[in-house]
Formats: sequence, structure tokens, C-alpha cells
Amino acid sequence: MAEKKIFIRESSGLVRQMSSRHAFAKVLAMIVPISVYYTMIYSPALPAANWTLGIILASIVALPIFLTYLKLAEHIPRSSGEYIYITRILHPALGSIQAVANIFSTPLLAAILSQIEISAGIAPAFQVIGLAFHNSLLLNLGTSMLVNPTIFEIASFISLILFWIISILPPRYMANFLFTIASLQVVGGILIVALLLEGPKAFATAFNSLSGEFSGPTYSSLYSQGLSYYSPIVNPLQTLIWMILMIMWLFVWFFAPSYFAGEYKAPGRSIKMGMLSGYIIASAIIFGLIIGTEYSMSIPFFNYVSLNGWDSSIPLQASSGFIAWGGVLALSSPILAFFVATLNLGIQFVAGPLSLAIPSRVLLAMSFDRLIPEKFAYVSPKLKTPLISSIFVLALALIFEYVTINGIFIVSTIVLIGILFLYQFLLATISAIVAGIKGIPGEELSKKDKIEFLTYGSLASIVLAISVFFSIWYASVNSLYASMVIGNLIIDYLVIGLIPVIGLVFYFISKEYRLRQGIDINLAFKLIPPE
Repeated sequence: MAEKKIFIRESSGLVRQMSSRHAFAKVLAMIVPISVYYTMIYSPALPAANWTLGIILASIVALPIFLTYLKLAEHIPRSSGEYIYITRILHPALGSIQAVANIFSTPLLAAILSQIEISAGIAPAFQVIGLAFHNSLLLNLGTSMLVNPTIFEIASFISLILFWIISILPPRYMANFLFTIASLQVVGGILIVALLLEGPKAFATAFNSLSGEFSGPTYSSLYSQGLSYYSPIVNPLQTLIWMILMIMWLFVWFFAPSYFAGEYKAPGRSIKMGMLSGYIIASAIIFGLIIGTEYSMSIPFFNYVSLNGWDSSIPLQASSGFIAWGGVLALSSPILAFFVATLNLGIQFVAGPLSLAIPSRVLLAMSFDRLIPEKFAYVSPKLKTPLISSIFVLALALIFEYVTINGIFIVSTIVLIGILFLYQFLLATISAIVAGIKGIPGEELSKKDKIEFLTYGSLASIVLAISVFFSIWYASVNSLYASMVIGNLIIDYLVIGLIPVIGLVFYFISKEYRLRQGIDINLAFKLIPPE
């Protein structure tokens, strides 16, 4: 076979327009520090967990995974991330499994994030500004988004479509937008941390003031009820589960830059600097939010209201996360409340677009390898983005939006993350182990490189395997935890089991189909794809 037939063309069509600050934005975007609230809500099922110890350990234990991805992106600077690592180092059939997992999970995640953008971003931001400035129009608009299912659904669909529009912008414009929103979130996160550190008396006073306006309960009454969800005696197992949840929800979501590695100028340096700075700053804000919440609200109060809400008479809902919690503390100062709301308004307007852009790069790479039709590799000359792949991803996301909002298809979030851990992260870290033993096709590795690949990959694989096991196993011994993390078991098991089956079947069918055309697709997997 002539070499020119191995790939569909000699260039990916993508352009190198991004720098380290854009990698920083992508890391911060996927971690989304103020979304730590959605991990903290499992705390009522872990009443004896040590929050501070758990969060510090999580940031340290996740480091081998972080270093593994940093190393892989440095030596294989191509867009589409794990798909390239797995197909070139392990086996294309395993890469097909990763691709199916990614193309299923990330559009589904984008749909979920569009809903969180409304419930924890736009709606509470309108409510906080409305309460602070006594503007009933904004307050009622925000409340309607939360309590009216039709308005919530329309707003979620609009958010999803906006995510997609951002995701197909030319890389430089998309990256600049993400950097701007991520920077605002850094300032907004620091502002909320500063408010929380005012202390328990300040929070109790602010909450009682808000609750009193709507004839709601007092801080002390909710705190007293929350004592049944708290133990001052630390339980090592519960602290371990807390740490694992923090890893799964937060500290492994630094991988976004690797999916755009072929679109960075000087990718080795840009990705490294961006990933390191993003990880450090995101970790610092997360530490501040966890410690500040424990200090100002207290764990008993937090555990009770995160599970039961603070009172239906109060329009601002506890389930709306840190915009609501920070807003409570800022309501006495309208200007401060305005900044708490607006700086954090786009809570998912970085992770959302990335969750749509990432699978489009995977589809582009699969098309380059001839696993799927060549049309998916089309890159718009104007937008410099894989447009047909992006349209396909949007279609999937819109379907997921409809079926999840209407309760037709519900997958446990822990299971969704577990799928990514097993079929994406774990396969990538195993690729690093193999790279440390056998090397990377077309890449010269020093002895030091091989040792680092082997060490980081081994430690990362152990962390990932233990995390998935304990996060799911613990549901069998803790009924409250099980009720919070396990959705429809039949759907969960079907999704987990079908993804590798579909991936393998898809690979072998594609291979056979191409062989009948006189094309051996395995030749492509022996080479790193062109830039």
C-alpha cells in the first residue's frame, strides 16, 4: 500500500493558535473550583470524614495521574488526547473502546452541565442580584428557572446550544473566551472564599436575616438537626471515600489541554506551564472553599441543608451551590452581591464548550485513521474546527439533554465518571506503563523518560483502579451513600458493559470493511498522525 493512503490527508487541518494561558484556562475550566459543592453534597453519607485531610490527600494522590498526562502530552503533542496514546501504544481495538466511551460520555456530560449552568449559575445569580437590589423581576425570573420545568428545560437547551457555538469558534477565539471566563471564576472563587472566612457568626447572622424575610428557620435550628449527620470522631474509611470522590469529581479533570495538543504553539512548554498553573490555582481555591465552608457554616449545618434544603419558603435554594451560599453572605452589600453573582455566572461556560469540543477531536482522529467516514475529518477553512464532527456531537448532546431532563435516561454520575476512569484514564495510564517498557512509535525516549513513564503510569493506574472500586463498593455498605450515587442499576450495568462491546465490535467491523477496500487500517496505528 502506498504510504499516502495510510491517512486520509497529510495534515490534520488544525492550526497552532493557542498558548500556555489557554491550557491554564482549560484545566481550570474542567476542574471548575466552585463546583466542588457537587462533591461536598455526598458529605451527609460520610458524617465522620475529615474534610481538610481528605481534600489535601486528594490533591496529592491525583498527582501521578496529572504527571502521566503531562508526560504523554509532551511526547505525543497531537489533538484528541487518550485516543492517540492508546491506539499507538496499546492497541487500536482498545483505542476504539476509549473513543466510544468518550463520544458517549462527554456529550452526555455537556447536557448535564447545561442544566447545572441554570440551576447553579444563571438562576441563583439572578436571585442574588434580585434580592440584593430588591428587584422582584430578576428574583422571580431566577426562581422561575428553578421551579418551572418548562422554563428550566428551555433555558438548559439554550445554554447547550451556546456551549456548542463557543466550541466551534476558531481555536484562538474559543481559547480567549475560555480564558476570560476562567479568570473571572478565579476572582469569583477567591471572593467567595473571603466571604466564607468571615466566620460562623457572620454566616449565622446573614442566614437568619435572609430566612427571617421569608419566615424560614434559624441557623441554630438547622444546625441542631444536622448533628445527626455529623460525627466528631474521624472515620478513616469515610475520609478515604471523601478523598476518592474529590479525586473523581475534581482533581483528574485537568486533561483538556491534551485533547488540543496539536493546536498549541510550542506544545511541550505551553501545555506544561498551563497545566501546572491551572492545577495549582484550582487546588488553592478548592482548599479555600472546603476550609471556608467548614469554618463558617459548620459541617452539621451544611450536611443537613445539602440533603434537605434550608426551607422551601426561601427562594434562594441551598442546592444552587456556592453562588447561593456566597450570595447569602453578600446580600447586605448590593455591590458585593452583584460581583459574587456575575463573576461566577458562567460556572459551566468553560467546561460545557470543552465537553463538546473534545469528542469532536476524537471523531476527527478516528476519521484520520479511517475507522469512520472521511467526512468527519472535515475542518472548516474559516473556523479551523472539525465542523461535521462538531455537528454530530451537538446532535448527541441535544438527545441527551431531552432524555435526561425528562427522566427517560438517567445514568448515575458516579457511574459516568467511573466509565471515564476505566475506559479512558486507566487505558491512558496503562499506555504510559507500556511506553516505559517498549517506547513510543517514532519517538526516541531517554532512560529517564522511560523510568518516569513507568513510575507515573503504574502509580496512576493503581490510584484509578482503587478509586473506581471503593467508590462503587461503598454503596453496598452505606445505604444513604448508595441512594445518593447509584441511579438505575440496570441502566448503569448496561452502559458499563456495552461500551467495551460496542468499541470492539466497531473496530473489527471497520477493519474488515476497509480491508475489502484494499486498506489495512493497522498501518496507521503504527505511526503518529500528522500535525
